[in-house]
Amino acid sequence: MTPMIDVVFLLIIFFLVASHFSRQEASVEVALPKAEHGEPAQDDDTPRLTLSLPEEGKMFIGSREIRPNELPALLASEKNRAGRGLQLRIRGDKKIPYRVIQPILIDAAKAGVYDIQFAVVP
Repeated sequence: MTPMIDVVFLLIIFFLVASHFSRQEASVEVALPKAEHGEPAQDDDTPRLTLSLPEEGKMFIGSREIRPNELPALLASEKNRAGRGLQLRIRGDKKIPYRVIQPILIDAAKAGVYDIQFAVVP
């Protein structure tokens, strides 16, 4: 009976931690654009960095606001820390123009981050 209780407590802790991380990724409210076509995000073990753009001129990594000039160094350090491929997920508001997204893509390419996904709603 004791091992079963231990397993149940471990499962409870796992789900609490997992729900905390999923809430942290989407902690900034963003009105995502709609997409007619696309592939669902794959859950693999690739390290991921989520960049939220709730409005023009604001960037968030998790719930921490960053300035645009901090992004290249942040991407490079996260890429080096990951030690392998890094995935960048961009959660941009549907009203954000492409001129805001383009420098982010350029900074990601310069840092060696080529796996970029855009969060959308179906």
